Amino acid sequence: MRTMKWALLGSAAIAVTATAARADDLADLKAQIEALQTRVSQLEAQPQASAPSGYSLLSIRDGQGTFEGVLPERYGDRVRDDQGFTLSVVPTADAAPVAEVSVSGEIRTALIYTDIDDTHSDDTLDVANRGRIFIKGKVDTAVGEVGGYFRLEASGGGNFNDYSESVNMNKAYGWWKFAPEWELMAGYNDNTGALQTSYDWLVSSLPIRTVGPSNVNNEQFRLTFTSGPLAFAISVEDPDNITTVQTGTAVVTTVTGPGTFVVLTTSTSEIDKSDIPNLQAYLMYSSDAFTAQIVGLLQDDEFGSTDWAIGGGATVGIADSFTFLAAAVVGEGTSSYANNVSPVTTDDEFWGGSIGVIANVSEDTRLELGIGYEDYDVGGEALGFNGGIFWDPVSQVTLGFGATYVEFNDFVNAPGSTAGIEDDGDSLQVWFGTFLRFP
Repeated sequence: MRTMKWALLGSAAIAVTATAARADDLADLKAQIEALQTRVSQLEAQPQASAPSGYSLLSIRDGQGTFEGVLPERYGDRVRDDQGFTLSVVPTADAAPVAEVSVSGEIRTALIYTDIDDTHSDDTLDVANRGRIFIKGKVDTAVGEVGGYFRLEASGGGNFNDYSESVNMNKAYGWWKFAPEWELMAGYNDNTGALQTSYDWLVSSLPIRTVGPSNVNNEQFRLTFTSGPLAFAISVEDPDNITTVQTGTAVVTTVTGPGTFVVLTTSTSEIDKSDIPNLQAYLMYSSDAFTAQIVGLLQDDEFGSTDWAIGGGATVGIADSFTFLAAAVVGEGTSSYANNVSPVTTDDEFWGGSIGVIANVSEDTRLELGIGYEDYDVGGEALGFNGGIFWDPVSQVTLGFGATYVEFNDFVNAPGSTAGIEDDGDSLQVWFGTFLRFP
């Protein structure tokens, strides 16, 4: 009986102790909740960091932004989709960006052997370098997409000059997509009448001569209409320059003794051929396997007859591995298509063309082969052959090797030119180089 009594008393003591412990735990929990509520109230009272008005997310990612339908570019000037980085501003996390800026860079360095029949130069083996930074951006506005692009470049070395530390903005333009199918471009870019199916346009960025007709960069306003595979563009552009030669006399004092004598002097200067812009246009059909283009140029010439040019070409792709290309142009006076030969007189008639094949022989190897011809009535003729192979072990690195051979006939060095190419000379250039892209 006594044992049972002590057992009951012990059980009662344990129950009282447990009840007291639970009461203490509840009091501690209540105090913690009150402290947490106080801290939340303090945080809510602090000033909140806010995104720019109208936006809620800023992101950075590898690769280029979504710049669809931007103006056509030469193959060697294009920035790869996975190159560089892009800053994007979006209204919400799951919406398309309303503003983007992409930045990237490239360093091209080449070892070049040159053998040219030039009175001012002998065979050379030299290193040439070029650095570029590309910046492209866009923003959606109430009146359509507005964007811009510019390219900074510094280059030098090679056959005739040393590296220059000065940096040039050798491309700069903006665009405004004011309607779904219409785009206005204003700035300094490839001329509108460029042959976009020529070998010179579709070949890689070479540190040596290319072959066939080329094109120029020019100040311009360009209006482009695009509907599916069809595109039409028309522009007003800065007119060509012409080199004028001035002659005169100068009085020279002799060094060895008193006396003077008169000598003849000459000087050259570059002036516009007209006081009004020229007119350029193209019509193009483009699909994955086939592209065809017609181009035209008309320019007033205050020093001779009206300058003009008309041309066209096409590319055909086979099995995503081979692209066959051809382009030609005929005209008078303009220097917009000059490459290895240029007009010497203001009314120099010319024609030129190129054919070639570009083969993606493997996923990381590209082969380029082309032939080009230029014929100016006064400036002379040039028949050129080019070949090159390019290997990309990774997207950021390209190794290239190639050569260009040009045979000149009845060649005339343009007024003011520093070249001294012989009238029936030839030129051979062989190169090996690297393209290093960042970041």
